[in-house]
Parts: sequence; C-alpha cells; structure tokens
Amino acid sequence: MCRGGKTVKVIKCINNNVISCCGEDGREMVAMGRGLGFSVRPGDEIDDSRVEKLFRMENTEQTQKLTDLFASLPSREVELCSRIVDRAMENLGKLSPSVYLTLTDHVCFAIERRRQGIVFQNSLLAEVKFFYPREYAMGKYALELIADELEIQFGDDEAANIALHLVNAEYENTISDTIRITSSLHDILTMLSSCKEIKFDTGSIFYNEFTVQLKFLVFRAFDKAIYSREDPIIVEAVRRCFPKEFACAERISQLIYERCGTRLPMEELAYLAASIRRTCRDN
Repeated sequence: MCRGGKTVKVIKCINNNVISCCGEDGREMVAMGRGLGFSVRPGDEIDDSRVEKLFRMENTEQTQKLTDLFASLPSREVELCSRIVDRAMENLGKLSPSVYLTLTDHVCFAIERRRQGIVFQNSLLAEVKFFYPREYAMGKYALELIADELEIQFGDDEAANIALHLVNAEYENTISDTIRITSSLHDILTMLSSCKEIKFDTGSIFYNEFTVQLKFLVFRAFDKAIYSREDPIIVEAVRRCFPKEFACAERISQLIYERCGTRLPMEELAYLAASIRRTCRDN
C-alpha cells in the first residue's frame, strides 16, 4: 500500500468499506478501509492514507473476480479473511495474490455452510497435518479468529481445507492438483510402510528429512520440473549396493508417473533409493 500524500481514483463503490480504484499508473485495484466507500462516486479522488488494504491482482480478470466476490459477501467476513492471508504471508512468505480471491471464497462459503449445519470431512486431514505443518498451523489460527469474532466453531478438517488453499498459493497450483499431490504422497508412504522387502523406520532421525525430499519431488513431478543429471556410474553403483531400495524407488516412480505423467530420470531414482536406505532399519 502506498503512502505519502498520494491519491487513488474511485472506479466504483463495492460497499461502505471497499472500492474499486486506480492509482497514478492507471492500474485497477481493490481498496479496503473503514468507511472508504461511503458517499463516494466514480471519479472521486481519495487520499490513500484512508486505505487500510490495497489488493493488486495479477491480471484484470482476477481483479474483476475479486471485485464481484467482495460485492457479494459480508464486509466483516471479507476483512477477516484478509487478516488471515496477511498472517499467513508473515509466517509462510510470498503467496500468490490470487489467495485473497480463493481463500476468501472458500472461507466465506464454509461459514455459510456451517451456519446451515453442513460440515464436510477432509479425508486427507492426517496427510495435511504431516506434510504441511506450517500451513496447517495457519489453518488453526484462522479457525480461532473465526471463533473469536463470529462465534462459529469448526473442526480440524476445516483447518486442513484452509491449509490446502495456502499450499496452492505457495506453489501456484490448482486446488485439484494440490489434492492429487497430497493423495499421491499418502499412497507413497502407505506403499513404503507395507513394503516387505525393507523395514521403513518412521522413528529415524532421517525420516522427516526424507518426507520433505519426497514432498518436493512430487511437487516438481506434477509441475513437470524434473531434469536429468546424467550420471550412469552413480546410478549403477546405487542399484548394485541397494537393490531392494532401488526397486522401491522404481515403484514410487511408477506411481508418480501414473498420477501425473512424469517419468523420473534414473539419477533421481538413485538419489531416492539412497535416501530410503538411510531411513530404514538394518535389514
């Protein structure tokens, strides 16, 4: 948000606290502030010191969607969602600006459903808590805020739903891809835990490191960002020294290919096999 005696020009009033406006560069934005839209008309100039929050979206289409969304929702809920996103950015780092649109839409719809007594379970709750602990913590924070200010209670499933939207904003995925990625991670760990050839040690000091490596590997595979580092000597050495772990890595690779169509290069399998070996109990 800009300061220093500058002004924004009103394009249209959305509600008493939100307007569509443009700055000196002519770019359309959405501005929020207490009483900001009261008694203003298109073309009016407003001192930007009155603007508490300025939303700059990635393109005109997103800006229009945000404008339409804010116009259809209670301003109190919109402002609350904005604070949730701001706290998430403080804790998680850079997020896609589209998160203001997607998270607000989701949270406000969830609040409406909850008031009607409709509650959905998240079948990936355990996986979200495990793979995305920081995002899940932000989801819990959001639920506390909603409970304090709107007196609406949600269970942990909704914290996981919010966490998935934050993951989307971090990696700029769609919600469907994020769910598919999380489901794939669940299936990989299930396969590893049931593998008779190796004894996976979830209590190993290397287990968390391995799961983080696995998470980013699957994200890169879905994003088609897997690059081959040709090193046949290392591949053959790992295959020879750790045949069971290498076979397990091949099964992981096949599962990833079935889910997103990306084939892992052999060097990636060798690295994965070595990590599996380090995380296993002695056979």
